[in-house]
Amino acid sequence: MSRNKVPGTFSAAGPCADGQRRFPAPCVLAAAAVLIVATAAVLRLAQLDNRLMHCDEANQAGKLAVVLQQGRYNYDPQEHHGPTLSFFAVPVARLSAAEDLTGMTEIQLRLVPALFGALLVGMAWLLRRELGTAAVLWAALLSALSPAMVFYSRYFIQEMLLVCFTFGAIVAAIKLSGALSAPQSSGRPAKRFLAPFLWSIVLGCCIGMMHATKETCVIALGAMAAAAASTALIKMMARGKRGTVTYLSEDPSSDSRETGPSAARLCGILLRLTAWGSVALVIAVGVSALFYSSFFDNAEDVGQSYTAYSHYFHRAAGEGSAGPQDRPWYDYFQRLFWWQHGDGPRYSEAIIGLLALVGLVATARGTFAELFGAERGKGPPPTGLSTAQFLAVYTVAIAVVYSAVPYKTPWCALGMLHGMILLAGIGAAAAIRAMPHAALRVVVVLLILAGAGQLGWQAHRASFVTFADPNNPYVHTETSGDVMRLARRIEKIASVHPHGLKMHVQVIHSEGDYWPLPWYLRDFSRVGYFDKVPRGSMPGAVIIMEPRLERPVVEYVMNDPPPGQRPMYQRLPQSEQAVDWQLRPHVPLRVLVQRDLLVGQGSP
Repeated sequence: MSRNKVPGTFSAAGPCADGQRRFPAPCVLAAAAVLIVATAAVLRLAQLDNRLMHCDEANQAGKLAVVLQQGRYNYDPQEHHGPTLSFFAVPVARLSAAEDLTGMTEIQLRLVPALFGALLVGMAWLLRRELGTAAVLWAALLSALSPAMVFYSRYFIQEMLLVCFTFGAIVAAIKLSGALSAPQSSGRPAKRFLAPFLWSIVLGCCIGMMHATKETCVIALGAMAAAAASTALIKMMARGKRGTVTYLSEDPSSDSRETGPSAARLCGILLRLTAWGSVALVIAVGVSALFYSSFFDNAEDVGQSYTAYSHYFHRAAGEGSAGPQDRPWYDYFQRLFWWQHGDGPRYSEAIIGLLALVGLVATARGTFAELFGAERGKGPPPTGLSTAQFLAVYTVAIAVVYSAVPYKTPWCALGMLHGMILLAGIGAAAAIRAMPHAALRVVVVLLILAGAGQLGWQAHRASFVTFADPNNPYVHTETSGDVMRLARRIEKIASVHPHGLKMHVQVIHSEGDYWPLPWYLRDFSRVGYFDKVPRGSMPGAVIIMEPRLERPVVEYVMNDPPPGQRPMYQRLPQSEQAVDWQLRPHVPLRVLVQRDLLVGQGSP
């Protein structure tokens, strides 16, 4: 065994880098990576319209409609998050010649997060130099097949974009660190400047996009800062006496054992970090402002993107409208690693959790040996140990924060899950390499592949079979099938109305809880949405309301129109057995329709 290897950890050359076993040819590795990304793309892009629009998806579609019609994004500091999702969806709308939502479909909307989900899988390859080919291939495979990753890549919400930009920032930070940790006496001055310059730009762009995507980016940024500080502290403790300080990644082709006074070396590193960190910060603020201002058209929203945190901190604590989303601290872990609701099927991504624990142990062993082991002073630690330390602290930190926050929605777990997947890739490579014989290595490989196959089977079941089943751990306040039936019934009513799709429709809900109806009624040009009964105006031909408003609505249609213009209304029941239509679980709606429009149409 090489003196510079720590048993159970990893190297850039992969799990077979001991000089006795050959690693597959680069073309085979590239083909494997392409196959994994292709598999991820198929799972994410197939049948994107097989599920009804979620209320949050429809809400984001409404924001996109404003961008398409007005060319600007109106940021709401109370809800809905940042503008990147809408602006990335605009090219899809333009390519489909859509001027508004009437020309778009669920497939076109969900195409954006689906492509980002596939991109996230391929981005693991960027860390091949730091973690080794085996680790990144395993991480990519687990990411491609993870049921949660697949399910929420098929949602028109911000989460997949946030995870993708966050991983981009992590990669850029690691690469920037590696460039800064290279000895200043080696290489041409232009090359020593160019690499930090380019990676600081990428880092700034990714952080800016994180902020322009969703407010919860501060959790990921805080976890990244804690990870960077912890990793730097470990390196200073391990190498301070030699006058050598390294960063998040180490270049196996260079000798990073540059000697010199520790204080002087550290001072130089901090100065370069400050300089390039400032560049990244300026770029991040600029990129975020570019999106929030709708490309210099709405400067007011730039300031609101920062003041909004005063609201979101209260929301995260479960106050106000966030109260119904309060969940226990273990909710994400239960959903991801062991879920069975009633007599429904079991779901588990435990293979990821188990391999992530192996990755944590391997990283801890490497760190302990670096700090206290017999190999201290015998050269640099294994290539990639610093990166693994960063990922370990980052994943633990983000998991702790998300678990502690009372407000929980299932897709928020993707950030911590992706960190676990990266650690699981490290753990898989470490577990294989730890086996003393080839036969045992083959057994471990087959076991991991079996676990990955089981993930793929669950991903198919969750996204293509039980996508609306409340027993599915990834289903959250799913839209009822009544919504589609109601929309079709209203279209049928409009076919006998003199104005057709210009028929007047009113939707009344005291809390504005009528999504995703605006998506399914998008072909109607005269739909009004109200949080109270619109007294003083003419009633619509169809009135959709929450049941407790039926009495004031009846008074409204009987008293507000002038004499001689008071049509008779009757309920439109969901069925012979049920009066109310279900928008979502426990969210009923009641419908009144002008009686003359129902003549001859039969039962619902």
